Amino acid sequence: MLNSFKSGWLEALGDLARYRMAVAAMVNGGVGGQGGLTSHAVSEASRNSGCDIKKKSPSSSSGKSASDSPAARIDDSPSPSIGVAAARLLDVEPEKERWRNIAKDWYGAGLAEQPGTGKLHHHLGLLSREVEGEGLKGVYHFVKRCVISHNPFL
Repeated sequence: MLNSFKSGWLEALGDLARYRMAVAAMVNGGVGGQGGLTSHAVSEASRNSGCDIKKKSPSSSSGKSASDSPAARIDDSPSPSIGVAAARLLDVEPEKERWRNIAKDWYGAGLAEQPGTGKLHHHLGLLSREVEGEGLKGVYHFVKRCVISHNPFL
């Protein structure tokens, strides 16, 4: 009974991954080299808009909980680390790339369900055009979306 909604859900999951890809770009490095979503950028934007964002620092608080006893502290020791040299050797995929691959997987699953859907080829073409070395794959999906597919996406 719910099988008719499957392709729509697969496309929606791909769209969610693309939105998360955009958020990762904003947070980690900006879109088009515009800088990231840093505390400096937020405070600068609030100053320009006339908003007043005040941070409550630990020194400005009274240090007391509601029961007038000192707040409970669990552990002040530094967190364990694998070391700087080992951390540099780790091959960590950037968050934006991870979400791009997740979106490609969801759109690919949607194409497996309905191979003639031009809109899914369009989404895959958009994801491929931003990556160096995948330009030909992007052209393939753009041509397939409007020429070969049963439901072209103009």
